[in-house]
Amino acid sequence: MLELNRRSALLLAFTLLPISWIGAQTADLISVRSLSQIQGLASNLSIPNGVLPLDFGVAKYRVTYPMDYLGVTYNVTGALFLPVDDEGNALTCALPTHTYMHGTIFVREDAPSYNGFEGELGFLMATGGALALMPDYIGLGGSEDVLHPYVHAASEAESGMALLEAASGLQDDLGIGLNGQHFVSGYSQGGHAAMAMAQRMQEDVGAGFPLAAAAPMSGPYDMSGTQLPMGMAEEEYSNPAYLAYTLLSWQQTYGNLYVGLGEIFQEPYASGISAMFDGETSVDVINAYLSGPTADIVQAGALEGLMAEGHPFLAAAQDNDLYQWIPESPVQMYYCTLDEQVFFENALVAEAWMDANGATTVTTVNGGPLDHGGCALLAILGGTVWINDQADLCAPNSVERMEQPLLTWRPVDGGVTVEGLEAGEAWTLCGLDGRILSQGHAPAGPMQLNIGAGLYFLRGAASGTVRWALD
Repeated sequence: MLELNRRSALLLAFTLLPISWIGAQTADLISVRSLSQIQGLASNLSIPNGVLPLDFGVAKYRVTYPMDYLGVTYNVTGALFLPVDDEGNALTCALPTHTYMHGTIFVREDAPSYNGFEGELGFLMATGGALALMPDYIGLGGSEDVLHPYVHAASEAESGMALLEAASGLQDDLGIGLNGQHFVSGYSQGGHAAMAMAQRMQEDVGAGFPLAAAAPMSGPYDMSGTQLPMGMAEEEYSNPAYLAYTLLSWQQTYGNLYVGLGEIFQEPYASGISAMFDGETSVDVINAYLSGPTADIVQAGALEGLMAEGHPFLAAAQDNDLYQWIPESPVQMYYCTLDEQVFFENALVAEAWMDANGATTVTTVNGGPLDHGGCALLAILGGTVWINDQADLCAPNSVERMEQPLLTWRPVDGGVTVEGLEAGEAWTLCGLDGRILSQGHAPAGPMQLNIGAGLYFLRGAASGTVRWALD
């Protein structure tokens, strides 16, 4: 646990015991971080000043709550990040919620409410004045009695919705209120989960959590037509553990994909692979076990058979496609073109189908020629910035955060045209990773910048900051 100042330490001492309710959810305080500690986290991640609002300290709780899967109710866990004032008290203003869905993990305690890196990002999502929520998912975190149903849309959506419901039920005891704005984002598997939750929020009106906006990032939205066929076509897929994870979890969910793993895997893999999905074995170990040409690991013709018309595996893949719905709230998908794990065509297929069927609120952001790991933090940061710009965040000392309307931009061929800079005003253009890409002094009138697809921010010395996402 990070070192706390004296006042926060006293607060922590009194609140480490579980907070219990008449309802089914409980919350345990894990840590409290001061604003200066969160500013240090942002600095360590090379996030430039001005990109994220850094206004409050944050208390992290582990929430335990019930969730249904296959007709059984399980106790699952998730992280709740609550912005707090200098005294360690919850803010008095009503909070928007930002539910972030994490990416693929194999070790239970890599989940956000435990030791996972993505849990660190919750402090950055909450410090600006939002309630940040991160479900661990069933089968991960504190849920030990079931295999995590990997890329299973219905249970992903349920894990997020049930945590949102649990957070709503904790309002009185945490001393908070919610303002009715509910956002969702996620990266990789989390992009798939975020899309599933966004669709559920729109369609399940009775749940009472209307979707304000969603930012799915690098997710496999087209499992049946893009992600699985392209992955299976590779002579040596970068992460064979993902395919095994999908097979085992969908077999648990649907029950009819195969009789025995020997139908799909050669030996010794058919006999040995199941034991590796024990919640304690890392992806690196599983990938090393399955390393080598795909033809040496799976049975001849097995992958083609799985994707054949009428096969229950293809039916399961189609059941977990997530692009055939029409968002009514803003949905902005992020992708990078050198992603070797989740193919960027997933986002293009989703956007094309949605637009062709009448969607008017869907956009995509091309993060540029980055691989899956290189794309992650930039996409997550870009999605968080985009959500923050739409959210009614709590402002420090109940003073409305200053708007920055002076700078505007509009896309043109080859880049953007900027308006609002004073003649001679110094400006700096950076990537969201903090790299200075260009700088100079503004001409009189509009200024054109020739930049390609990616995530940027422009700061004028006098005019403030404007963030860009160019496709």
